[in-house]
Amino acid sequence: MIYKIALMVILLLPSVAAVIGYMLGKKSERNRDLFNVIVTGIELLIVILLYKEVMREPIELVISDIMGTGLYLKLDGFRYIFVFISAFIWFLTTIYSTQYLIRYKNRNRYYAFFMLTLASTVGIFLSENILNLFTFFEIMSFTSYALIIHDQDEYALDAGKIYIGMAIAGGMVLLMGLFLLYEYTGVLNISQLGESIKVLGSMKYLISFLIIVGFGVKASIVPLHVWVPKVYPAAPTPASAVLSGVLLKTGLFGIMITTEILMQGDFMVSSVIFGLGLANMFLGGLLALFQRNIKRVLAYSGMSQAGYILVGIGLCGILKSHKAIAVYGTLYHMINHAVFKVLLFMGTGIIYMVLHEVSINKIRGFGKHKKILKGVFFIGLCAIIGMPGFNGFISKTLLHEALYEAYNLYPNTWMNLAKMIFTISSSFTIAYMLKIFVTVFMEKDEKYKGQLKDHIKKRALLPMVILSIAILYIGMKPESILVVLNGTVENFGITQGLEVHFYTASNIKSSFLTIFIGIGIYIGFVRGYLRRVDGKEILYVNPSLRWFNLERNVYAPVLKGTFLSTSVVFHVLDRAVVSSVHYIGDALKGFSGMKIKGSSYREFSTKKGEDCVIKEKRELYSLKEVIAKLSRNMNSLMYSVFVVAAILAVMLVLLVF
Repeated sequence: MIYKIALMVILLLPSVAAVIGYMLGKKSERNRDLFNVIVTGIELLIVILLYKEVMREPIELVISDIMGTGLYLKLDGFRYIFVFISAFIWFLTTIYSTQYLIRYKNRNRYYAFFMLTLASTVGIFLSENILNLFTFFEIMSFTSYALIIHDQDEYALDAGKIYIGMAIAGGMVLLMGLFLLYEYTGVLNISQLGESIKVLGSMKYLISFLIIVGFGVKASIVPLHVWVPKVYPAAPTPASAVLSGVLLKTGLFGIMITTEILMQGDFMVSSVIFGLGLANMFLGGLLALFQRNIKRVLAYSGMSQAGYILVGIGLCGILKSHKAIAVYGTLYHMINHAVFKVLLFMGTGIIYMVLHEVSINKIRGFGKHKKILKGVFFIGLCAIIGMPGFNGFISKTLLHEALYEAYNLYPNTWMNLAKMIFTISSSFTIAYMLKIFVTVFMEKDEKYKGQLKDHIKKRALLPMVILSIAILYIGMKPESILVVLNGTVENFGITQGLEVHFYTASNIKSSFLTIFIGIGIYIGFVRGYLRRVDGKEILYVNPSLRWFNLERNVYAPVLKGTFLSTSVVFHVLDRAVVSSVHYIGDALKGFSGMKIKGSSYREFSTKKGEDCVIKEKRELYSLKEVIAKLSRNMNSLMYSVFVVAAILAVMLVLLVF
């Protein structure tokens, strides 16, 4: 019973803390900050204490009569990874926020929505009922929207518009898929859906497509990624950190559930996810090369790193009975990505706190004399590029080995191309990270010497040091995470643990080969082509601004055309309905004398101030009067609504029968 209570506590605690923290902040911001740090620390502590019990057996909690279908929470080994990542990252970013937000306005509002976002995120990962999951997923979209537009300037509001627009559209597509899923299976519990969906034939592909699209918006799957480069730079850095480190995982979590649990590793669905993952890896890495704003580089980098995870999810289905290494690699990279990406965002936030600028053209040489910042950022760089000795090397090695396993099973041109894309995309990562590090931390600019100590407190550096230690520890002791994953993979039908020797000559050679290719791309393309000398200034250019743009060249025209065309259609329907009513009214004029049974009363006082009331009764209305009364109470917009409702009703009947 105590474990079920603990499950409810980690779900409700952040929500309650959001309200209490907001009230505290009205009187003392210092007390509110301390309160939020303590709450997120307690949240993390409870999650840690639940580890042994979760690995022994799943913790389940069912509360009926909530959310219509009941609230069904479950914490097993698979979900534990995501809940732990959320609690761990939120604790560190809360500490970091107490320093970062010190010059921001509306801090009280920020912290309230920050805690509500944590609550909804944990709710997503704990939900065993898929409609519960959808509910928390939509709540998270709205609470995180408040974080994105926090600055309330024109850029932040524009970024918020595209974020919430994509989130709502994705949510509606997801809901459509869930409605179809429930209509055909009558099942809502995730663990039972796999067996129920088997008998649906081709309909299951439509359902899985809709669900993957819905989750794919948050996972920044190509071509649903257009919000990423706008939102990450617009949000305050702690919010950007959790967007990339945690909220991105909510979409990937949903996709993994869909492909591996609902569709049970269906080869066709897994192949599509695999292909999309390769597209994400390559396109995200390529576009990151051109960016000059560090947060935008990291935004496209997050999209590319999501590609690695999507490739791993796809390989789970492609490898079938040999999928163990793909499952381990996918989950391992989810953990590693959260750690090193949050570290890199925090490092970028330190620069912004001092300079209020993160364009490498304007902050060149800032970090050369900042030893601690330079050191932790270098650790993050080594992690994300997969340098041996750092955590990224471990998960990328697993994914690389899974890809080679797939090539051995299917030795064709496509798998060979996939290996090439994997290597090139990894080289892109090295090139764009070197672009940041060399420009900001290695080039000279004496005007920036000694500024860090006056602006940055230890509480902003402490979370970065903790993340750096985690990166080094995982890199040197990879079995520490494998032990956790051993209790997770049972959810995917894997009964035996994985034994891998990471630091072999072959793996180290492969890693350094990729690094050398990346250095070559940096020297030849980034410095040779993108770096320009303008008098005494050295500037990076971004030719990709003139390239084909999905939002500008596809989405905006399509949405505008759709709006205009549907406006015309509804205008025609509106006029048709209004004309029909007038026609019917004219046709019935001949019957205007016909009486309709009914009655009405008028009330009035006999004298001013007296209570006595006389009622006058009218026995009958004419049909003409009825029509006139209806016409007065209805307008053309209401007619259109009724017409649309009728059309939808007809379509629903056709779908059902």
